[in-house]
Amino acid sequence: MQFMISSKLASNSSPSLVQALTLSAAGDRWDMERMEILGDAFLKYSTTIFLHYNMADTCDEGDLSTVRSKIVGNLNLFHIAESLGLANCGIVSTRMDPVVTWTPPGYQSAAMVGGGIVEENVVELDKEMVGWVVGDIRGWITREDLEKLRLGEMTEDEMKVLARGRRKEHKVGGVKLSDFRLVSDKAQADCVEAMVGCYLLHCGMENCLDFMARIGINLSSTSRVEEVIERKQSREKVIMQTPQKDAFCSDQVRNEIAKLQTLMSSLGADQIEKITGYTFKEKSFLLQAFTHPSYGDNRLTASYEKLEFLGDAVLDYLVTCYIYTNTDADPSRLTVIRSALVCNNMFASLLTDIQLDQFILHCTPGIYNKIKEYLDDKWWDETQPAEVKVDKTLKQINEEDPPELDMVEVPKVLGDVFEALFGAIFLDSGHDLSVVWSVYRRMCPTHLNVLRGMEIGMDWNLLVMVSRVLSQDM
Repeated sequence: MQFMISSKLASNSSPSLVQALTLSAAGDRWDMERMEILGDAFLKYSTTIFLHYNMADTCDEGDLSTVRSKIVGNLNLFHIAESLGLANCGIVSTRMDPVVTWTPPGYQSAAMVGGGIVEENVVELDKEMVGWVVGDIRGWITREDLEKLRLGEMTEDEMKVLARGRRKEHKVGGVKLSDFRLVSDKAQADCVEAMVGCYLLHCGMENCLDFMARIGINLSSTSRVEEVIERKQSREKVIMQTPQKDAFCSDQVRNEIAKLQTLMSSLGADQIEKITGYTFKEKSFLLQAFTHPSYGDNRLTASYEKLEFLGDAVLDYLVTCYIYTNTDADPSRLTVIRSALVCNNMFASLLTDIQLDQFILHCTPGIYNKIKEYLDDKWWDETQPAEVKVDKTLKQINEEDPPELDMVEVPKVLGDVFEALFGAIFLDSGHDLSVVWSVYRRMCPTHLNVLRGMEIGMDWNLLVMVSRVLSQDM
């Protein structure tokens, strides 16, 4: 895991791009799905850091999330795959079938008597079938139809009419094209994520960022947000962002030392550092992490919202790396475990377990009441049998509220502050992921035990196993 959280080169081996471009539908001995999960987490992490510094004047989590989705969303990644031509020359999407889909080098499918290529005409006809799924026409024509089209015994319009009639009467045909592959937009986007994961595994973070810049995701400190959204490619070395020095809103408030000391005293900074086991070099980061937007007395820093946005991506990436490197779990189970460990409800539970909820600075009575109700409900839950605790924890993992206690909800502020705290540690440590990871493991010593017993096959049983481990702290 170390090479995925440092800037050092992982190894001298070439990336296994064949695996990153092989879909599960190909039925090969490997596929891209695990790499895709890793690449997705790194894209989210690296893009979040880029936006944190390049949208410095924006503190609204919603605005930051909107811009991030434009960069790491499937639509943008599909356009990148399209520009690379992955669907035509790179992606392995179907099972090897030499008789039907394989063609020798230099071979071209049958030419039509009147000029043109049969399979190219079929692709063009498919585009004209309004309201049909891409590639759908192949399911309603036969090889005999293609031969008639080639010889000129059937026109293109007649073939479209024939296909519509068979579709209406459910008379299934079915042909496979040897020169073309049907690859969905999402599959192409997933392959881009898998390529990022592949470069991360084999070449380390810095080289992975250089690769991303070459394909149109240039997250260098010299880039502008608009250039990244426009997928502007760059072959230059990516320059990492210089770590933020403090969390003060301006140079003017930076000199208000007495006010800072008063706020830190009100916060109980020493106690927080004792609980977390981490001593902040720059206390303003800690102040920001525990400041709710309603708290007007703190005018030295912004509220925790931007740190929450950052901390969420950092924790998601670290937990994903840990699971990826410590288990051979298939993609679906890997996602289940990650969801159990990285969700707002579970973070809320962790924050209250170590009693950091009492340090949140806010001026909203409603927040205090919601936290109190949540803690009362949690205390009640601790008195219940193990089966009840497991069921309750399962609902927390799925971020569901128990129907029998509709009035009790998990306050979002608790999970947000937990994420903000780790965002603050990330900045204070100079972007040192190893430090962040060590603090997380110290604060949550039993939560990574969910990887024990991975031989359980069914997802439901896995969820129950996860919830039993997590409920030990409740």
